[in-house]
Amino acid sequence: MWSMSVSVGCCNLVFALRATKEIEAIMAKKKPTKKLVNPSELKEGPIRHPVLSPELLEQIGAAYEAVGPYLGTTLEQFEIGFMRDMHPEREVTIWNNVAAAWHSYHEKHLAGLIRPAAEEQKIVGALVAISTGITDPLRLGLPPDVGRKLIACYVGNLQR
Repeated sequence: MWSMSVSVGCCNLVFALRATKEIEAIMAKKKPTKKLVNPSELKEGPIRHPVLSPELLEQIGAAYEAVGPYLGTTLEQFEIGFMRDMHPEREVTIWNNVAAAWHSYHEKHLAGLIRPAAEEQKIVGALVAISTGITDPLRLGLPPDVGRKLIACYVGNLQR
């Protein structure tokens, strides 16, 4: 069992922790900055936004289309995570950055080919970790050269 900081502040943390074991492993390596808690003690927050704008839902759908198959969740569950978020617009921007980096990595380094699901889960998990501020390719759970390429793709596709 491991501990982590609750105040990481991005990427639907509760959702991300449940999404894949790769994300758990990556986040475990991030040094905590605040109070440590056991992830099993985290609970889903309340629905803060019962309705999301059509534009936001469209962006959520686009991000899910790219990385959703590797998160182990449905589109509806993914959308509900944003409804719970205090700042869903910021969260959508983060997931759009993850999706854009995923597309960029596949275009630049894999000739557009999709890898086996387990490998794609690791790629998405690493991109989520990068979105939280992890910049050391050795802490991404992938070969360092892949980590460096993913970091470059993420930074090169940042939307603010």
